[in-house]
Amino acid sequence: MPNHFSNADPIHSSAPPSKGRVICCGFLTYCMLIVVEEFPGQNGGAAIQNVVDSLGDDAAIVAVTLGGWQVPSTLISSPISNDFYGSKVLEQLRDSGISFDQKTDQGAATPLEVGVVDSTGSRTYFQQRDPRALASLTVPSDSQLAEAGMLYVDWYDGPKVLDAMECAMSQGVPVFLNLESRYSDRSKLSDLLRFVDVCQVSVDEPQASGNPPDIARDLLDGGIDTVLITMGAKGCMVAQKTEAFRIWPPEVKVIDGYGAGAAFSAGAIYGILAGWSLEQTGRFASACSGIKCGVAGNAPLPIDVVLRTATSLSCQPLSL
Repeated sequence: MPNHFSNADPIHSSAPPSKGRVICCGFLTYCMLIVVEEFPGQNGGAAIQNVVDSLGDDAAIVAVTLGGWQVPSTLISSPISNDFYGSKVLEQLRDSGISFDQKTDQGAATPLEVGVVDSTGSRTYFQQRDPRALASLTVPSDSQLAEAGMLYVDWYDGPKVLDAMECAMSQGVPVFLNLESRYSDRSKLSDLLRFVDVCQVSVDEPQASGNPPDIARDLLDGGIDTVLITMGAKGCMVAQKTEAFRIWPPEVKVIDGYGAGAAFSAGAIYGILAGWSLEQTGRFASACSGIKCGVAGNAPLPIDVVLRTATSLSCQPLSL
């Protein structure tokens, strides 16, 4: 495994970026993680080793992670209900210290996700989502975007997501889009790419397909400035028109992979707003993702630990 770190620029400072607030838009979900030794078969059972509750989906995780690094962050999300899970979500949002613009909807239950993870790190999840929640997603206001350094958006089908990106573009705010595995939908890409500066995709999902260098070239040719491709245990690829890198992940015992993509996004946003190089940003993001996989739930990511880990990662320059 090649290691070119000796030729790379070190990350000299962990001081929080000062390029404005990060606005994060997406679903808001109450997540419960159940840890067992082995996932039971049909009609079987298993002893519970641990139960961890946390916030989801990715927009919430990105906002809270950045907030933990003293980056001003605002979460604009789908509504929750005044039910038990909604009260747990509000409690966690208040404890996180981030700014949030939260609405309630009595007609729809709070989105719920229950995950079960075993000793191998494999995760099975169950979701409850009311389709009305996405239709109620709020678009950032002009006043919110006026102080923003970046807009982070989870991609879900629906005009609200496009509206949020269009509003940001009209205000000159860079847009970070997490496409996950949806990069192969050409009909959607033509609508999306004109609004997007940074695009993150995943080739580590069951429905994912394609070759990372080909995906990177396609997105760069489509007008994206920076492409970030997460590859699970194989690490990541980060690319711009003039340079690209393959970065291997840290070695960790995988406990819970949920939120690893969001941790990567938060790390990438931090590096971009701090003005780091593409390689530095990719190293930092990859370290965030790997460290996250080693803990159950969405525990804080100490920035000094992330920086040390980023320094140790193996990296290889690529030609696209």
